[in-house]
Amino acid sequence: MSTDPTPEQLATRQTVMAAVRELDGATVRDALLQVLLTSGVDATVTEVVMPVLRDVGDGWERGELGVLHEHFVSSSFRGVLGELRMPVQGERVRTAVLACPPRELHDLPLELFGAMLHARWWRVVSLGANTPMTAIGEAVRFLDADACVLAGVRRSAFESRTSSLAVLSQRVPLFLAGEGALALTSSPPGTTVLPRDLRAAADLVDAVAAPAQAAAPVPEGLHRHRSGDRNEPAVG
Repeated sequence: MSTDPTPEQLATRQTVMAAVRELDGATVRDALLQVLLTSGVDATVTEVVMPVLRDVGDGWERGELGVLHEHFVSSSFRGVLGELRMPVQGERVRTAVLACPPRELHDLPLELFGAMLHARWWRVVSLGANTPMTAIGEAVRFLDADACVLAGVRRSAFESRTSSLAVLSQRVPLFLAGEGALALTSSPPGTTVLPRDLRAAADLVDAVAAPAQAAAPVPEGLHRHRSGDRNEPAVG
């Protein structure tokens, strides 16, 4: 399901990377909001943001970038994500709970995935990194969630919690994401491991619970634009 980036998306990557090197948050924000307007959430995440995160990580490994650049890019991307989080309205709004299990600290990719679900008219409740399993279960019950996505980079994050995951999956469709989930020899009972392809993963979660109403609810403050055969929220 992956596609080749457009010239605009490639240029935005270069602009954002240059801004990250200079710690220029305003340029990062403006570049991302512009590509969101023209390309939509899915393409911005998969063709711009994730490649930039990989480039920053590679730059750190080569000694060209420092820890400050990693923290800066994370903070900048989270700020843009916050601007996208408009309330979703409708008679039957689907709710997804997103979290990283205990001792899992890399929650930014999960936040980006949440933005892709939001573009599919989901209410996304993110609990963040290092979340106790009891807290995840309480959130699922309190919100009467339609789906739950847990992400981790370590296989042990899931293997050591097989029984907890099995119990949680009896209450809500439960998805596991990240390299830790993909490294599992078999998925815990009742769970679904999401693929690396973020578009395919978002579509898989989206297919779990179709909205009850004929027309999807529109997040307040956003309008729709055509993206292929789908409607996506556009900034503006």
